[in-house]
Amino acid sequence: MGSHSRTQLKGQRRRTPRLAVPRRFLARKVKVRSVGPPRITVLATDVALDIGTANCRLATAQRGILINEPTVVAIDTNSGDVVEVGLGALDSVGRSSRHIVVFRPFAQGTTVDFDVTARLISGLFDRAGISKLSRARVVMSVPSLATAIERRALRQAAIQAGAREVSLVEAPIAAAIGLGLPVQDPVGSAVTILGAGASEAALISLGGIVTGSGRRHGGNDLDSAIASLLRQRHGVVVAPATVEMLKWNLASALGHTHGSSEVVQARMVESGDPVEVEVGADLVNVALTEVLNSTIKMVQDCLSDAPPDLSQDVSAGGLTLVGGHALLNDFAELIATGTGIEVNVAEDAELVIIRGLQLCMTEMSSLHALFRNVDR
Repeated sequence: MGSHSRTQLKGQRRRTPRLAVPRRFLARKVKVRSVGPPRITVLATDVALDIGTANCRLATAQRGILINEPTVVAIDTNSGDVVEVGLGALDSVGRSSRHIVVFRPFAQGTTVDFDVTARLISGLFDRAGISKLSRARVVMSVPSLATAIERRALRQAAIQAGAREVSLVEAPIAAAIGLGLPVQDPVGSAVTILGAGASEAALISLGGIVTGSGRRHGGNDLDSAIASLLRQRHGVVVAPATVEMLKWNLASALGHTHGSSEVVQARMVESGDPVEVEVGADLVNVALTEVLNSTIKMVQDCLSDAPPDLSQDVSAGGLTLVGGHALLNDFAELIATGTGIEVNVAEDAELVIIRGLQLCMTEMSSLHALFRNVDR
């Protein structure tokens, strides 16, 4: 390039092309700062879970008891998807199509189907609005008579359902906490849980179970005994709901319902014809005798092993019954007669354990000792 061309370029102003920027962006200065990917902050959710043989209950620290429904899961066998849990699944028993199968994943107080239990817990989480992003910390009850394998299975089922952390509390201790008993003091507190699939008696002091006894039977076994005796004596089968009605209306642990009866719809075993059958209270009470006597023996075994000082505490404070089976007519009086101590039925007996688990959530640090060695 010649000298004339260089002189001509020096005399010209160099212009930078301008971009067409909308006026609204020029009205103010915007300071842009480079940031990383968006950060999502999710607060952990504390969840209390009491899964029994007949009913399951879920509560959170913020909203209280949210779910109290049957422990039932309906699964579509074609797709493997969970159709419904709780009441919705129970309503479909005997009324759904062939590919909808209703499962009861718990029996005798513990899980008998790991996969279905995990799906049940996942369904309960969905119903309560608890997602995997909630990083749920779960406090669960477990029967004191559960084996180490059963405890690990219950914990793993909750983790598979989306729980980040799972703490197990033995059911008698959770019940004692729910009753407001001094579980961490050097005082004996006696609690008996009478559930649908398992029964257990425990004497608690200094945050642990001093003596205990359990049986893998409960309210469901009472129903089975009534249904079996109806089949033997009358040759009929009745619906589970009808058996449940007979138990609550006619049963008395002390035989006080003698002379009462109910007329129910049934079906003949041999012919399959529908019939009406009059069921007397005496038949129902005879059917319950074996399970009731076994339960009394369980409580006696627990109290007989108690140290003398704690026995005095029980004699003074009495024994408290919790669980749905505890509401059977005159059952508390029968246990009092068999043990010689005062026996009381807790208010809202079915909800005592879940309320105890709620208190465990709020007092996690002070009750830390209750969670140790529970997986033994």
